[in-house]
Amino acid sequence: MNPFDQLTATPGLRNLSDLAWRLFGINLALVSPEGKRVVMFETEKRYQPFCYALEQSAAGRALCAMCDQNRFLEARRGAQVLRYRCHAGLTEFVVPVIRDGEVIALLQCGQVHDRAPTEAEWRTARRGLVQAGIDAKPLRKLFGKNRVMTPERQDDLLHLLELIANRLAHADEHRLRAEPGRMQMQLGRAVTFIESHLAQRLTLPMVARAANVSTRSLMRLFQREIGTRVIEFILRRRVARARELLQRTDHTCSEIAFESGFGSVQHFNRIFRRLEDMSPRRWRQQAISSRAGGLAGSARGDRPAGNGDPNVARQ
Repeated sequence: MNPFDQLTATPGLRNLSDLAWRLFGINLALVSPEGKRVVMFETEKRYQPFCYALEQSAAGRALCAMCDQNRFLEARRGAQVLRYRCHAGLTEFVVPVIRDGEVIALLQCGQVHDRAPTEAEWRTARRGLVQAGIDAKPLRKLFGKNRVMTPERQDDLLHLLELIANRLAHADEHRLRAEPGRMQMQLGRAVTFIESHLAQRLTLPMVARAANVSTRSLMRLFQREIGTRVIEFILRRRVARARELLQRTDHTCSEIAFESGFGSVQHFNRIFRRLEDMSPRRWRQQAISSRAGGLAGSARGDRPAGNGDPNVARQ
């Protein structure tokens, strides 16, 4: 399940939307990062009259969508809160939901006047409607019925939206803390999947899907329960697999690199040196020497150190 789908299933999301409606009289929308999917509650009852009527026509929907998409892109690129004027001169707000530096959703609301609209403001809005091929006459009276919200109240609304965005961004973290047994099950599934697919290409999303968690939750699971990053854990398991193959087979280092899941022998050598402080070839030589020395000692019947004194411990 991707992060946006997880957010839409967040317990209490509707309550947060209801709170925004009760306090400010605005309808809150949760929008996917690319702006293609929107989740709202009680849309018809909570729409601002002018905007609701405008979007009943294809031309009106297209005009609003074009305006929204440009702002979604701006908010996503800069990961910033936006307060802006739409094509009709209404004030709108977009607040990004940011998780681990990535915008995973956008909160959008507004469609309000800063004060009671003037005739000049309607004429400006009307020109844009007419240019888009929209009959503006039925919208005239509705234009003045959208909610009025002073700039000071808008500041309060933005503060609430930022609090809601922060709550949504950390929703799965709270759930993980509350369910330690489930965490262990998810971690077990992730480790089993990794061990079963070491020789194949592995990515964070692949492992997360196998464990039925988000990539962010997966990273937190490994950091909290194992004390390392997922990618580092995978590399260490691949090096462990490589050590086993170096010791019990006569495969070349190039063959072992691919059997262990490394994309190239150069990558294999680099990671092996970092973790073992020597090259794979040198490690194999030492392992063979150590094993040969142990066999020779057993054949000679070597005794423990200490001049045969049974009270001296074996070193």
